[in-house]
Amino acid sequence: MERSFALVEAAVSCGSPTRGSEGAFDALVGAGLPGLFGGASLMPMDKLGPCAVWPKGLRHLDTVMEVCRRLRTNTLEALEHGKYPIVIGGDHSCAMGSLAALGEFYGPEHLAVVYVDAHTDINTDRTSESGYIHGMDLAAACGLCGPELDVGRNKVNLLGNSLHIIGARSIDPPEFGVVEQAGAHLHTAQEVREQGLEAVLGQILPALEGKHVHISFDVDVLDPSEFTATGYNIPGGLTAAEVERVLSAVLDTGLTCSFECVEYNPAMDPSGKDLNTLMGLLHTVAGRLKKIR
Repeated sequence: MERSFALVEAAVSCGSPTRGSEGAFDALVGAGLPGLFGGASLMPMDKLGPCAVWPKGLRHLDTVMEVCRRLRTNTLEALEHGKYPIVIGGDHSCAMGSLAALGEFYGPEHLAVVYVDAHTDINTDRTSESGYIHGMDLAAACGLCGPELDVGRNKVNLLGNSLHIIGARSIDPPEFGVVEQAGAHLHTAQEVREQGLEAVLGQILPALEGKHVHISFDVDVLDPSEFTATGYNIPGGLTAAEVERVLSAVLDTGLTCSFECVEYNPAMDPSGKDLNTLMGLLHTVAGRLKKIR
């Protein structure tokens, strides 16, 4: 039986400082993304404007949480109908919604996350200096934040030792402590360069055995020499070939249950160059997934 897919929109950008990523779903669908995934069903979302007032430390909280609640509902619906969710953000705050759904559906103790990102996104509502929620989603998923960032009925309480962050190179000092507190596995971009990508994958892949695996891919993990249509362009990132290798290696385990792509900003890509790069990566993702029954 062939796997069927649902493209699930997470139309949010106000979890970050930069507007525009809420248009990524429309741009990718317009470029032919449903066809890559065998005519995937579409689960679009209304575009909500940023809220004008927010509590101290949690910018645009109401809008971010409304998007995450809607994303949780839509992701659960896809899972309950036997579809493989492909979540398209939006900024990375949306991961609170997807992880809430996955934790609820599979049980957090059965879930592992491979987080491919230039950032660790594990600030808490107490350690974040900026107040932008796209830097707190993993901390929220590990149950380390206040109730304001609870999306579903309960905290996800993702087990930290089932969290694997790869490619990070912009990490706030307090986040190292939170990573240690959560027991998460951090593989920085520098570590990838020093140890070699295959050595890093050799540490990650065996740890995924027996888990339902969610891949969360933030395009800012890519080096700016290859991709710039995102809110953060930080030197020293992974190449498109390295990202393709990471995604392919995790997908080829046959353990993944969902995939997420965030932070592409079509407003910063007038030529469409980066859209083509991203579609190339997603073509690989689709090809790998369609080989697995």
